[in-house]
Amino acid sequence: MLTQPSRLTFWRLVLGISAPLACLALWDAFALAQKLGLAPLASKSWMLILGALAGFALLSLVLFALTWTSRHENVLAILEITSPERSRPSLAAKSKDGEVISSRCHCEPLLGEAISRFFGIFTFLTALLAYPVILLHPYYGNLLVKQDFLRLFLFWLFALPGLQGLKLAWPRVSWPNAWLITLLFQTVVYQIALYLPQLSDYPFAMGWSETSRFYYPSLFLGREIYGQPLHWPILHPSLHLALVPPYLFDAPLWFHRLWQVLVRFLLVGLIAPALLSRLKGGGFPIRPTRWLLVTWMLVYLFTLPLYLHLAVPIFIMLWGFSAQNERRTWFWLVVASVWAGLSRLNWYPMPGLLAAVLYLLEQWIVDSGRWAVSGLRALVKPAVWFVSGTAIAFLTMRGYIALSGIAGAGSFYTSLTSTLVWSRLWPNESYALGVLPGIILFSLPLWIIGVRSLQTSELKSQETFESKLRFGLILAALAVLFVGGIFVSMKIGGGADLHNMDAYAVMLLVVAAHLVFGRCASESGKTPGPRILPWGVVALLVLVPAWLNLRGAASFWQYDRAESQATLTALQQRVDSVNARGGQVLFITQRHLIAMKMLDNVT
Repeated sequence: MLTQPSRLTFWRLVLGISAPLACLALWDAFALAQKLGLAPLASKSWMLILGALAGFALLSLVLFALTWTSRHENVLAILEITSPERSRPSLAAKSKDGEVISSRCHCEPLLGEAISRFFGIFTFLTALLAYPVILLHPYYGNLLVKQDFLRLFLFWLFALPGLQGLKLAWPRVSWPNAWLITLLFQTVVYQIALYLPQLSDYPFAMGWSETSRFYYPSLFLGREIYGQPLHWPILHPSLHLALVPPYLFDAPLWFHRLWQVLVRFLLVGLIAPALLSRLKGGGFPIRPTRWLLVTWMLVYLFTLPLYLHLAVPIFIMLWGFSAQNERRTWFWLVVASVWAGLSRLNWYPMPGLLAAVLYLLEQWIVDSGRWAVSGLRALVKPAVWFVSGTAIAFLTMRGYIALSGIAGAGSFYTSLTSTLVWSRLWPNESYALGVLPGIILFSLPLWIIGVRSLQTSELKSQETFESKLRFGLILAALAVLFVGGIFVSMKIGGGADLHNMDAYAVMLLVVAAHLVFGRCASESGKTPGPRILPWGVVALLVLVPAWLNLRGAASFWQYDRAESQATLTALQQRVDSVNARGGQVLFITQRHLIAMKMLDNVT
């Protein structure tokens, strides 16, 4: 399924990236020293750092230049120094002049197989952990948080020993593929590491919106927690329903934080196996490749990021949709649409739209001789699913509003009338990339891979009116979701990342996966097999999410426990003082202190 560049081309690429990246890191390090008020040329430690970066850049340039000479094999031998094999020709076929024209390669491990694998795995895992350990360090992490080139260079630098270790442990993996696997798992480890600082018992909110994710779930248990029923949450009811369980056994704050992380990984993680279950067929990848696909899909979804409650209708429809069993499809469409109705306004159509797109991809076959009849019939079914799913979601929300205890529905739809902040589309203080450039960059590799898969399949040769209509409808669905995500991103409170483009990104993933794995039924009734993809395009699928993830930073939360407890005590004294005077206390923020009984007698 994947073409391979030659060893020489691959190492030229690695060296061609390493040299300029080291130069940029050198410039960034010099700027950092000046920012700290240091004279880098007068400091031995800084001279050592700058010299190492300059030396790395120079070495990369020299090796890169030598790959274009007759000494390129010597360069490859240096770069592949940890290769666990040596080859010698045996059973060679020779020409009349004695020249070897073919041979079988007999490979022997340089080290014992078990020792090689152990050392390779150890090197690989160490390389994966090195970058997040540095970035999560309280001092070095804060030092590097705004030094983008230095951070990118460190990530790249640790990938090189990781690549060597992976190749040593599993020699049958090619060098180019080992490099992509290393970068992919580096990204995964860093994504996981970014969540570790959230697992803290710090009593106050660790972000501007964190307290709402603790307080709003408690409103569903108002009588049990506050002694009286309270109005239910206005925003994202399904999200806060998913976060209720820790309140059922009076869990401490650290467990609420742990629960959020675990539920996010569980619900978002279910999308990958659900999608792969629809792609099974002839030529489906072997198990190790399937695990790599699952890993990449998780990286893709967490890079957006896709919020945990929005994953539910996606994996429900991916597992539940069946063009042959309409009762099953309708049942799961209703379930998914009910959940979508409790999630977010622009997600109301998503379950029905996903069902329609799956039908167009996997099932829609039109008899060209009876277009008026069969074409209309093919269009009606997905249209009914789309309209019905949207209506069910809307009615579900109306029912929730009626039960919420909040008079009037206007409070639930304020996003429809809020101001559009057009500057969010372009690089700004909230999001340095800007929503429009960011989503184009994020989705471009999937567009390339999807279009190429379509052009190399037998679907390309069937450019009938029916085929054009079919893919026109799929493109229309993607366009609607794209425009909807753009408008939501421009609303007040949005646009700080790409999460409001989630519906578009998920649908694009589903469509591209069907095209790549040949699960898009043709008008002939045959299902094409998996496509052979260029290695360079697959590299983009790994590199783009990796780079976007490197823009995020986190460090372990450090706080003075005695000082925090003193603050809580002072707050409790203020509350008691107001109560003694017959007054009332309003918490605008930090309301989880009340929900989790860290403050008492707040009226």
